[in-house]
Amino acid sequence: MLQSPQEKRKFFRHPITAPLKIRPAREENPVLTETQDLSLGGLSFFWRKRLSKGSLVDISIPIKNKLFEIKTRVAYSKEDRKSGNYRTGVAFIDYPSAFKAKMAEEALEIMEYRKKLSEEENRNISEEEASRRWVKNFADHFSTSS
Repeated sequence: MLQSPQEKRKFFRHPITAPLKIRPAREENPVLTETQDLSLGGLSFFWRKRLSKGSLVDISIPIKNKLFEIKTRVAYSKEDRKSGNYRTGVAFIDYPSAFKAKMAEEALEIMEYRKKLSEEENRNISEEEASRRWVKNFADHFSTSS
């Protein structure tokens, strides 16, 4: 469901870069791009052409050996003069899509946290240890900040 301008403001946007496979309606093959930001209501990315407001877009977010498949609808598509591409914002169509996007974002946050911890402690931190420490330190904030 599309959001009104007032509704957009209630979701905190997390600037996050993650690979995306985008397949707009009427296109057969997905194309790779990356997120610019992600919120509980949707996400944005740069695309090579303008997408019509309201059109459907299937998005896949590959993280490690998981593929988060999300159904979205275009909320806006505005030309970016610097890149010549279109900054496109999409809204999640349903709760399962929003949940999958949130899980993908959380996985990316934990991966970044693991990298940071490994550098700070000058040792290789396991995924399990990073996950436990991230949940202990940040999960409450993460779930309420969106």
